[in-house]
Amino acid sequence: MMVYFAYALLVAHVVLGALQSDTNTALAVLLGAGVALVATLHLLAGAKERRVDRLVAAATTEGFLEVCRIDSIPEKRAKVISAGGERIAVFRYDGKISAVSNVCWHQNGPLGEGRIVDGCITCPWHGYQYLPESGASPPPFTDKVPTFRTRIVGEKVLVHPCAYPPGTSIEPARIESARMGARP
Repeated sequence: MMVYFAYALLVAHVVLGALQSDTNTALAVLLGAGVALVATLHLLAGAKERRVDRLVAAATTEGFLEVCRIDSIPEKRAKVISAGGERIAVFRYDGKISAVSNVCWHQNGPLGEGRIVDGCITCPWHGYQYLPESGASPPPFTDKVPTFRTRIVGEKVLVHPCAYPPGTSIEPARIESARMGARP
């Protein structure tokens, strides 16, 4: 978070330098309004994330947390949840559900905002890829992200909030077999 403070100091340095040679009050007002707007937006986003972090999800007897309905996760996309202070990206693809840490270890990109391309979770920032079942990057790369157990009960997707070590292969939950088991 200190990067925001450093950025503000840099902007203030440049703008206040410009204000020394030009005494236009409109520039000073514009600077103040811009700083207030950015600070307000960041505080509102932080408050929203804090509320999400504090929501206590109802756990089942085995410790799984209910994420959402199956159909609320678009194909080859993810739904991001917060559990135990960590963001988890729950992906739906090819009739399966897998969950990995939402943080790309390449450069901390948000994996849950990416999509599955060629069978791999693709980070939206730099295109770095991970296999959804194991969280490992395809060879020759060696980066790995933590994985999480998933289940489907009826039409609901469940995730266990305890992460497995990065690169641990986890069997994905199968959508069709869960749906067939739920039918009378």
